[in-house]
Amino acid sequence: MLSNIHEIYESLIKKHEDLLQQLDSLSGEVISFKAGPDKWSIVEVIEHLVLVEIDFFQQLSTNFGASTLDPKSRTPEKYQTVIKVMTRDIPVDVPDKRMEPQGCLTLDELLNQWLDVRKKLQRLLSETKSDNRDEPVYRHPYGGPLDIGESLNFIDVHFDNHMRQIDRILVGSNNSAT
Repeated sequence: MLSNIHEIYESLIKKHEDLLQQLDSLSGEVISFKAGPDKWSIVEVIEHLVLVEIDFFQQLSTNFGASTLDPKSRTPEKYQTVIKVMTRDIPVDVPDKRMEPQGCLTLDELLNQWLDVRKKLQRLLSETKSDNRDEPVYRHPYGGPLDIGESLNFIDVHFDNHMRQIDRILVGSNNSAT
C-alpha cells in the first residue's frame, strides 16, 4: 500500500474504532433519535456511511483506470468544492439518492456490512503499489472522477463531516430528554 494511502486508511480505521466505542455507550433510544421528520438518526447516518463505502469499494474494484478517462472529465474545482462544503458543515442534499438511508437494517447489520467492506477495501488498497494512470478511480456524483489519493481523502473528510453530524444529534437527544 502506498504510504499516503496507508496514512489516510489508518486514520479511517482509528476513527471507525472510536465511533464503535461511542456507539457501544449509547442507548437504542439515542441511536434512533431524530430531531425532526426530515432529520437523520444516528443509525441512518451510519447507514449512509456504509452505503457510501460500499459504493466506493465497488467503483474502485471495477478496476476502471484513470488512463481511460477523458482528461476533460477531471474536475479539480468541483472536488475542492465538495471538500470545502463537508469541512464547513454546509447542509446539502445527498447527490446520489442511492446513498440515502432506507432504515431497513439494524445497527448490528450495518456494522457487519461496514466491517466486511472495510476488509475488502484494505485488501484492494494493499494491492495499489504505485501512483499511475492505471490506478482505480472513484466517481463522486458532483466532484467527478477522483484518483486513489483524492478518493481516500474524500472518504476521510466525509466520515469527519458525519461524525460532527452525530455529535449534533447527540446534543439534540440530550436536549430533548430534559
